[in-house]
Amino acid sequence: MEAKYLIYGNVWTGDAEHSVKPGFAVGYDGTILAVGGKSELEPFRGHGTQVFQYPYGLLVPGFTEGHAHVSSSYEMLNGPYVNGESIAACQEQVYAYVRQHPEETVIEGTGFDPGLFGQGGPTRDLLDAVVPDRPVLIHDEGHHGLWMNTAALEACGITRDTPDPASGHICKEPGTGEPTGFLQESGAVALAGKVLPKPSVRRFADGILSYQDLALSTGVTMAFEPMAGNDLPEEAFRNEAYRTLEREGKLRITFRVAQTLYPEMDEESFFANLDRLHQEFKNHEKLQYNTVKVFLDGVIDGHTAYLREPYRMPPYDCGPVLYPQNLLNERVLHALKKGYRVHAHAIGDAAIDEAIIAYAAAQKTLGGSDYRNQITHLQVCHEDQAEKMAEYGIMAVVNPYWHYETPLYAPLETPNLGRDRAEHMYYLKSFQKHGVRMSQASDYPVTIPPDTMMSLHLMVNRYNPKESRKPYAPEECLSVEEALRILTINGAYELDLEKTKGSIEAGKDADFVWLSQDVIRVPKEKLYQTKVLETWIQGECLYEKNQNEAELPVAR
Repeated sequence: MEAKYLIYGNVWTGDAEHSVKPGFAVGYDGTILAVGGKSELEPFRGHGTQVFQYPYGLLVPGFTEGHAHVSSSYEMLNGPYVNGESIAACQEQVYAYVRQHPEETVIEGTGFDPGLFGQGGPTRDLLDAVVPDRPVLIHDEGHHGLWMNTAALEACGITRDTPDPASGHICKEPGTGEPTGFLQESGAVALAGKVLPKPSVRRFADGILSYQDLALSTGVTMAFEPMAGNDLPEEAFRNEAYRTLEREGKLRITFRVAQTLYPEMDEESFFANLDRLHQEFKNHEKLQYNTVKVFLDGVIDGHTAYLREPYRMPPYDCGPVLYPQNLLNERVLHALKKGYRVHAHAIGDAAIDEAIIAYAAAQKTLGGSDYRNQITHLQVCHEDQAEKMAEYGIMAVVNPYWHYETPLYAPLETPNLGRDRAEHMYYLKSFQKHGVRMSQASDYPVTIPPDTMMSLHLMVNRYNPKESRKPYAPEECLSVEEALRILTINGAYELDLEKTKGSIEAGKDADFVWLSQDVIRVPKEKLYQTKVLETWIQGECLYEKNQNEAELPVAR
């Protein structure tokens, strides 16, 4: 059989032995024909075979994004990105955008860190001071909260008499009961739908394509989207955007998509809709709907993460229970009976307990072992949870981008959690030690910009070189090889793609990435300096870094 390409270089294959090989052959169908040295590869050379030499760096399998809000990337295309490091800087970013866009009657932005504003979160008067004449609504970086000015609150009809909706909280001023301008969690944020710009198929499609371009530039060849609840009108637009792009052949990354099942939703109609989507795309390579997403809690800084032990700040509770355990058990069992995976958002240890209990109960009832259920975020963990996750084959979809001591760590995490919990968050090595399979995720657009090489650096070093050189919980550091497996073959396993992707082995798709450094050999403190120079999917180069930007020649 004649190869289309012979690829020679330093190849980390991602196989079970962490093998490094001299090259591989790629067939005309986009699959890998053989891996090895010249004696194994030259027999595949034909008259039309092209030979590529990569004289430096490292070739690795394509990376996986285990959790990103892909279709919500449209938020980055419109409105202000509010990421200031002070309250005044955030105000200036909003004001600057409004000054440049006087024609916009409603301002929607994203990106602020609620920790900047203290325990109560941001307030409307801060936005009123810079934009008093039109509604302003800014999503926080975690998409668990919404900051609104007075005009936005009035347009939405949110007053002191508005009760908290299911799965949400309207922050109100002590004494007066007036809304402060900060809404927490999905149920409350949904109240702003009256004034937020209306969604459309084009808007979501543009977001998906913008994410795809960004992902390819970081070596991502597979991505999982945990979509919002499909009882909302906008979800038809999200799904139609994916459908349109798939029909037009514009999806180059392999996408796997979930639908979110909230407690208040009708279970029968939810599964009927998911079944339709699953059947429609079950034989499609680039797009499938195979997963149910559940939210089990919120976030620490919003006092909405669900904890085993109380917060150390008022009101000294454990956070709200978003999903009653009995209801969660029933729905997980229903999902697994239908053959779906379940992907749970759990920040607090009590929320992690809920997920483990539901998964274990359903798997015991049904028997078998290959369920690949997942828990993502996993901020406050314990050894007993790692043991249980390993026992039931529950995957940890970790967020290495957050695994370092940020400037807000001392004023936010420690007061809320207490020193002992705050100093031992975000397991990695503990999961690996107990045999928990991990994949990694950016939660984009929570992490902006996602950078797989920074993710690799943080898994190995546990510090962000832009902040400090002090490792956070250094006992949780991984080796480079362990981290690479999380980025590659483990991510493919999460998405049920490990038979065709995730490693450079004969018979698999020729998905691979050219890195500017040999990350296995460079000093680990320099990992973050590595650049993705090329990204290939099924034997086609879909991303090539600008040579001037890379400051390295392209090997041809």
